Amino acid sequence: VKEIAEPMVFPAKVEKIAWHGVNFSYDAGKQRILEDINLVSEVGTITAIVGSTGTGKSTLMSLLLRLYDPDQGAVTINDTDISQLSIIELRKNVAIALQKNILFTRTIAENIAYAAPEKTLEEIKLAAGVACAHDFIIEMERGYDTELGERGSKLSAGQRQRLSIARAILRDTPILILDEPTASLDAVTEHKVLSNLRDWGQNRVVFLVTHRLSTIRTADQIAFMENGNICELGTHEELMRLKNGHYRDFVETEIDGISNSVEQHHE
Repeated sequence: VKEIAEPMVFPAKVEKIAWHGVNFSYDAGKQRILEDINLVSEVGTITAIVGSTGTGKSTLMSLLLRLYDPDQGAVTINDTDISQLSIIELRKNVAIALQKNILFTRTIAENIAYAAPEKTLEEIKLAAGVACAHDFIIEMERGYDTELGERGSKLSAGQRQRLSIARAILRDTPILILDEPTASLDAVTEHKVLSNLRDWGQNRVVFLVTHRLSTIRTADQIAFMENGNICELGTHEELMRLKNGHYRDFVETEIDGISNSVEQHHE
């Protein structure tokens, strides 16, 4: 990835992000990881990127961050090819919450503000509120000044995940990528976090990389990937109406798996 000598100014308002006929392979001449990707995500919407492991979901997001450039096609913000933008400016405008939460032996406030140290305590609290973390934080002995143990060992997996989401929200960027954001959350908390994200994301473009059915259903559009290609695109209802559809098969398999695990639990 090469920085352009005279980059264009990053758009004042992000209206849409699009992949146009994108092909990509990690090694020239080797098997393509992504093939003929066409996808548009508008401001104020949540796009779920769904598919089994190795279908190219993370690679799709890597191209948006310009960790790699496409072999063919283009990724655009509004109608500007991101290769014409400053790499630093581009990445400044994208926040990511990964499934693996990296926390430090510092206070909760410092952990949330790790990537945005200039933010005020009030802004930190607002971000924690969106991520449904505020209530458990204020119950701790020193609230936001509570020191976390090694890698956040004092917290449950769900609490660590909510701090990771709060950290991404605090960056206040127009583009947000959440990788399996609710994997460690119970159903009630997950529903509340996703509802808050929808309200918070009115002027933003949000991507969810996920397998979790309850998370996927809340999206405005679902891009179902298979073998490096978006084979189906639409809402949950639209894709469920497709006979012999890949997404429908995925949903039915998930539901069967949940039913079987519930039956085994009762036995």
